[in-house]
Amino acid sequence: MNFSKLGALTLAAIMAAAAPFATAQAQEDVIIMLGGPSSDPFWGAVQQGFDQATKDYGVKTQWTAPADFNDIVPVYTKMFEAAIARKPAAIAVGNFFPEPTEPLIKQAAAEGIPVIIINSGGAKYQELGAIGFIGEDSYQMGYQGGKVAVGKGVKNGLCINQIAANPVLEQRCQGYIDAVTEAGGKAKMVILASEDIGNSQKVQAAVSAMLMQDQSIDGIVTLGVAVGVDALESVKQVRATGRAVDLGTMDLGNAVLEAVAAGEMSFASDQQPFLQGYYGVMIPLMYNKYKMAPSGVISVGPYMVTQENAAAVLEVNKSIPGSRGAN
Repeated sequence: MNFSKLGALTLAAIMAAAAPFATAQAQEDVIIMLGGPSSDPFWGAVQQGFDQATKDYGVKTQWTAPADFNDIVPVYTKMFEAAIARKPAAIAVGNFFPEPTEPLIKQAAAEGIPVIIINSGGAKYQELGAIGFIGEDSYQMGYQGGKVAVGKGVKNGLCINQIAANPVLEQRCQGYIDAVTEAGGKAKMVILASEDIGNSQKVQAAVSAMLMQDQSIDGIVTLGVAVGVDALESVKQVRATGRAVDLGTMDLGNAVLEAVAAGEMSFASDQQPFLQGYYGVMIPLMYNKYKMAPSGVISVGPYMVTQENAAAVLEVNKSIPGSRGAN
């Protein structure tokens, strides 16, 4: 018998048997964040905060996000399932689509994986077993924007929702609608197909059609940077005919900040995405190390940006690119 060969085979067998365990052990050190497409200015800022926290704390992390908004619900659900299967140290996830997402949050918590909910779903984080929530007060994001719009004279407003499956966006619209109606005006939510996000021509055509369909519309709010920038082009064309149309948006980017500073947009409701990414790493890290977590919701928005403070925020975003919203 060739004992050298047998020894080599035995060693190889031991190493092979140990490999899955070693891999699993390595994976347990990872904090996984499930974000949105980094091509979106908002999610680019979230990822920047995530990357900065990773660097500051020297931890192993993984950013996972879909390439675009096409089939976003099933794609995001599969990403979450894959993250749970890895049994990481923690998962940061947005509860954007409650029907498929909430059972997975409960599953992860039941398996001993700390879950921090970011961006969407703050009202139910404790019920679902998550250790905390970092994000906006969605209703106030819209309501405070609506108050600014009313101050600009808006009597008939539209809230353009680009992801109909996300209840958080409906809450934003409801806040805007309530602010306008409380002041004696009227407003409603309209749906923009999510697959059109990123296609400027389609978004501009859709917004132009909305404005043409009802000549009394004098206010629009969009719920994301990309849609807001595209809507501005449509609004400019209408304004050129002498018709007054107010425009505000949620979230920031250089183009939005420049438009607010110039008075082309009246406001941007900021939910400070950089902090969502940063705290999404820091809080589970502190929880795993010290078993400490915030005792309530961490609200990072709305922070209202208007013409009065837009230039100062823009200066920060240019000196530290992407920190207040990527382009």
